[in-house]
Amino acid sequence: MRIKFQTALITGSSRGLGRQIAVKLAREGVKKIAIHYRTGKSDAETTLSLIEAEGASGTLVQGDVANASGGENIVMEAAKKLGGCDIYVQSVVPRLGEIYEHVMATELSLEKWQLAFDTQARAFFVCARTAAKFMSGGGRIIGLSYTMGGRTGGWQPWVGMGSAKAAMDSISRYFAVALGRHGITVNTVSPGFSDASTVVGQTPQEWQDAMLKWAESGWTPMGRRGTPADVAGICALLCSDEARFMTGQALTVDGGACLMNPHFPLALQVPA
Repeated sequence: MRIKFQTALITGSSRGLGRQIAVKLAREGVKKIAIHYRTGKSDAETTLSLIEAEGASGTLVQGDVANASGGENIVMEAAKKLGGCDIYVQSVVPRLGEIYEHVMATELSLEKWQLAFDTQARAFFVCARTAAKFMSGGGRIIGLSYTMGGRTGGWQPWVGMGSAKAAMDSISRYFAVALGRHGITVNTVSPGFSDASTVVGQTPQEWQDAMLKWAESGWTPMGRRGTPADVAGICALLCSDEARFMTGQALTVDGGACLMNPHFPLALQVPA
């Protein structure tokens, strides 16, 4: 698999899955990549060195996507520095404490709800359509989502982010219709519990241990948690020419965890 597009902007690529996606795109032939960060310049510089090791050149762009004009400026600065923007990937996620309270959904602060929407749904609406203006020869737009968060209600403190990610999935379908005539595809990728998840990595270790035990016990059919390569590989595939006719889709990368039925005990679903 090789990617014909030559320029890419990945927001939130100073760390976590955004970093892994940047490295994968460089490995698959993208020549110029803009690495975005809000405050972690040293982390962004690390990502920059990693993509350069894969043969790509890069540039850093700083800004806060939670601000609508800021998001637009990030894309325009990246496109100017790169000479275009063939690929836009939204991977930015605030620090856990900025969006999360261990409370019931009805008690989440309005500020944290709003920040979730500003950094996810509104940022995608603003940045993706701005990036599309620079995709003169077709292009790829991808948003990192969490589709299950918009379909379920069990993880109560996630009400802000779950709702915002659901909005992102919806926006991607509207944009896919609007931009299809220009050869631009728009999709979202929904990772499950991943080793490189910026959010999961900030939770207490006992939470991470419990999620790993849950996956290995059989609730994830493939018996493990996801890896950075699992998620980045799907993003790279969507950027390839092989995926030129796939658009408006929400792809779940969770080893089959979303296929399990919460109404029945595990032993009845997967006999030993």
